[in-house]
Amino acid sequence: MNDSNNIWLFMELLARKRNFIFGLVVVATLVATVTAFLLPKWYQANVLLLPPKSTAAAIPGMQNLSRVVSVTGGLDLPSKVTSSDVYARMLKSRTITDTIINRFDLMNHYKTSVRFYAREALLGHADFRVTDEGLLSVSFEDQDPQFAADIANAFVAELERLNQEIASSRARLNREFVQDRLGQVKEELDTARGELEEFQLANKAIDFTQQTRLAIDQAVSLKVGLARTELDLSLKEQTLGKDHAELVELRRRRQIQKDQLEQLEKTNPDSSFFSLPISAIPSLKGQFEVLYSRVQVNESLYTMLLKQLEQAKIQENNQLTAISVLDRASPPELRHRPRRGMIVAATFGLSLIAAIFLAMLIDYLDRLREKRPDDHRRALMFIHAFLGWFPGIKKK
Repeated sequence: MNDSNNIWLFMELLARKRNFIFGLVVVATLVATVTAFLLPKWYQANVLLLPPKSTAAAIPGMQNLSRVVSVTGGLDLPSKVTSSDVYARMLKSRTITDTIINRFDLMNHYKTSVRFYAREALLGHADFRVTDEGLLSVSFEDQDPQFAADIANAFVAELERLNQEIASSRARLNREFVQDRLGQVKEELDTARGELEEFQLANKAIDFTQQTRLAIDQAVSLKVGLARTELDLSLKEQTLGKDHAELVELRRRRQIQKDQLEQLEKTNPDSSFFSLPISAIPSLKGQFEVLYSRVQVNESLYTMLLKQLEQAKIQENNQLTAISVLDRASPPELRHRPRRGMIVAATFGLSLIAAIFLAMLIDYLDRLREKRPDDHRRALMFIHAFLGWFPGIKKK
């Protein structure tokens, strides 16, 4: 077998360099252990939130208004983005972070005179993530457990305040829009009612359906009376003379009936509000329906907008937060970091790998010195040039 691939060569190397490897691993592990116990303790406080979709009371015809209570209501979010993701991003906003920096004097706490670095330090110790169930987790770490809990709860309080402020602003804009539109509809309704009233007074059209029926009934009655008079007149003309007094009376009655029927069809001299000229009914009916429909449409709009205005006022003055806090932060009892066991274990593993690698390098340099002194000299020159600043490199 090729000696370079023989596992026993590697085992021999470990045996010859065991003291070096063992010593380096022990020293590194001891240093890591001492360092882990000297590192300051950090405590993490956690808050669990349930962001809403919408909490407004639904009123028929006002689905859009019910969305303003939640910041995410009505937003066209990407398919994989939830309202919790939006709230998590809001927590990182400058509006919230600057408020917390001012409230807790974090520029002095993190010993910086630049607000940018204070904001970076604040967000560096904070963690906002969405759980698998869609809840929002807010975490903050600090060396003081009470301070960590206060900051975590402050994030939630500022999120609630910002959410309420945005929702109230939306509700106020909504209320102002509905109120302005309500005023316009009120003016249009008053105008339509005035035009309808003028039309009714000018044409004596109060209840157009009943008045039309009454006019037709009158016309039918006159028509039937006229037909009877003409029939009676025709029969009596055959038996009585043309100048007979009864025939004269019948002719006079027939003329009166014709005049009344003609007046009813064209002018209708009745000055009351119970009769309409039949010939004018089609034209008047069209005008009446146009004016009446305008009034009905504006009344419907006015009623709907009045309800929307009332709901908008309620939402504008609504102080209930739409964010549900499942778990508020309390001072943690156990440290979050440093994780001493992990530090010691990781240092042990890495130092073991490094010690074996250094042992192989030293063994290679020893064999290189015996077989190729020039290459050994060049290797030492390279090591001194780039690694000579390490303690003991030039000496050993």
